[in-house]
Amino acid sequence: MENDLNISIQGFNSKHVAKEIGNLTLEVIKALDNKYALDITKLRQVIISCDFPAALAKIASEFNHQSSPTFTNSKQATAIAQLLIKSSGSSQPLEYALVLCVNFFSDIINSDGSVSLDNVAPVIHRIHHELVHVHEMNINSLDQSRLIDDFDDAFLITSKSAWSEYLANSMSSPSATDDNINIVLNTLEATLNDVPNEIEDLINNYQAGLLPLDTMYNSVSKRIRLIANMYGYAQGYIHTLDIDMDSHFPTLLKLLSSSKLAEQLSNLGEAFTSIKVKFDLSGLDDFDDFGLAKNAIISIYDSFGLRIERNIEPGMGLYIHVC
Repeated sequence: MENDLNISIQGFNSKHVAKEIGNLTLEVIKALDNKYALDITKLRQVIISCDFPAALAKIASEFNHQSSPTFTNSKQATAIAQLLIKSSGSSQPLEYALVLCVNFFSDIINSDGSVSLDNVAPVIHRIHHELVHVHEMNINSLDQSRLIDDFDDAFLITSKSAWSEYLANSMSSPSATDDNINIVLNTLEATLNDVPNEIEDLINNYQAGLLPLDTMYNSVSKRIRLIANMYGYAQGYIHTLDIDMDSHFPTLLKLLSSSKLAEQLSNLGEAFTSIKVKFDLSGLDDFDDFGLAKNAIISIYDSFGLRIERNIEPGMGLYIHVC
C-alpha cells in the first residue's frame, strides 16, 4: 500500500459523516491489504463522491484519457465504483484512482444521513473486490499502450472486463456476505430474463427502419457487455464458493441451462477458469490470453444474428452485418 494514498470526500453535507466514511475506507484498505497480501501499489487516490459521473470525468481528464469513462447504468444494474488508470502512453500503469459513489456505502448510511457500522460487512467486501482489480493490474504485464480499435472494444475489451469481474469476485469471495452474493446472482437472473429481449427489440427496430444502424449497434453492445460482466461477477462466486445452485438459486440454474445464450455463457465460464490458471501461475502478459473468452463474446453476437468485421481502413470503424 502506498504511504501517500489520499482519500478524498466530495459533496457530503456533513463533515463529520465524510470524515467517518473516509477514515473507515482507509482502515478497511489497510486491513484487507495486510490480511490478503494484495499488491495495491500505485493506488494513490480514492475519491468518494456524491456526483459519481462528475468525479469520474474529472479524474479521466487529469489522467489525460481521450474520452470520458463509461459505466453501467441500466434498470438491471448501476455502477457505484470504477478504477481509472494513468498510463500516459507507457506500457505499464503509472498510478490508479478508485472512484466510489456515495451509494457504495448505502449499507452503513442511515436514512437520517448518520453512519452506523452494524452492517459494514457488505461494504468491506465491495472494497475488497475493488482492491483485487488493482492487484490484477499490478500482477499482469499487459501492454497498456496497445491501440484499441472498435473491433477490439467489442470483443477483447468486453471479454477482459468480464474476466476482471470474475477474478475480483473470486479472490474477494472470502469476505462476501450472503447479501453480496444474493444481489449479484439475482441481478444476473434479471439480466438474462430481460436483456436478450431488449437486444432482439433493438435489432427488430433497426430492421423496421426505426433505428439507425450505429444507434442499434451501440445499444446492443452495451447490453452484451452487461450480460458478460454480470456472468463474470456471478461465476466468480459460484466457482470459488462451490455454490449449490440447485438448492439456493434453482430459477437461475434453470435459466442458465435453457437460455438462448446457455452454450455461449458456458464457454465463457470455461474461458474464465482457463485464464485464471495462467493468472495464478505468473499473471497475464499477452492479450491473446483472452482468446477463448473473446470467441465466446463473438458467439453471443452471432446468436442475435450480428456479425461484426474489422474495417481495415484506419478510422473507418466496423462492418456490421445483420442476418
